[in-house]
Amino acid sequence: MSNRNSAQYYRLGLFVMIGAAALVAIVLIFGAKNLFAKSLTVETYIKESVQGLDVGAPVRFRGVRIGQVSMIGLSGPIYEDDIPFANRKQYVVVRMQITPPSSAEAAEYMQKLVVDGLRAQIRGQGITGVNYIELDFVKDPDKLRELPFAWKPDYPVVPSQPSPVNILLDSVEDALKNFNHLNLAQTQAEVNTLLVNLNGMVAGDKGKENGLNGSVKELNALLGKVNKATDNQELAIMIEQLTASIVVLRQTLTSMQGDLTISADNVRQITNNVNDLSQKANDYPSWLLFGQPPKRVSP
Repeated sequence: MSNRNSAQYYRLGLFVMIGAAALVAIVLIFGAKNLFAKSLTVETYIKESVQGLDVGAPVRFRGVRIGQVSMIGLSGPIYEDDIPFANRKQYVVVRMQITPPSSAEAAEYMQKLVVDGLRAQIRGQGITGVNYIELDFVKDPDKLRELPFAWKPDYPVVPSQPSPVNILLDSVEDALKNFNHLNLAQTQAEVNTLLVNLNGMVAGDKGKENGLNGSVKELNALLGKVNKATDNQELAIMIEQLTASIVVLRQTLTSMQGDLTISADNVRQITNNVNDLSQKANDYPSWLLFGQPPKRVSP
């Protein structure tokens, strides 16, 4: 009986060992790439609540997972031990292990990406309340203010930008501050004055019809008179007679155009003759009295 139990225990132990070896083999097969891949540790500093962000949260670049959060802490115990407590920045230090595109000079490559505008931002995954780190490029990195710090970081730093929720809350807060600075009493008085002026323009001054209402009445009266004038038959007859007179005048001018051209030609010819006469009188004054000059007599 004891030999039978020993054989069963032996087979059970052998089965457990084979199962454990198979499990280790599966882990090695599917995780070999991550085990042997060289990772890069970077950190970012956040000046807001990181509620919902835990160690192990994914780090994504434009939605693609490239690493995970490895540590979350405060800058006071990590970098500001020698600084008085009142003067500490107390940023939230988030360290991430990411897989760089190239293992050679990965830190320098990340620094170049930061110069090009790479920033870290806390994003939420729907309504679950779980957050993750999103790495992406911003449009104007020079206009985005970076959190100042005086210590030497242990790992390459990727500057952070506020989360979308905090950006919205900051905008609402600024709008409320601007609204509080408004002088509502003065604004109401100016609006009342504007309404009084508009009423004066429309109704006129002290019952006088010199506003828009009076102008509209006068315009209506003028349009009525114009309508009556256009409906008058005598006016229509006068327009027809005027049109006929214009036609006769045009015909007269057309017929006179030829006569005027002939008269102009005659005047031009007379002018030329007078010019010739004056030229001859200037050259031969005796020609006016004796006609042609006498023939020259040779001695």
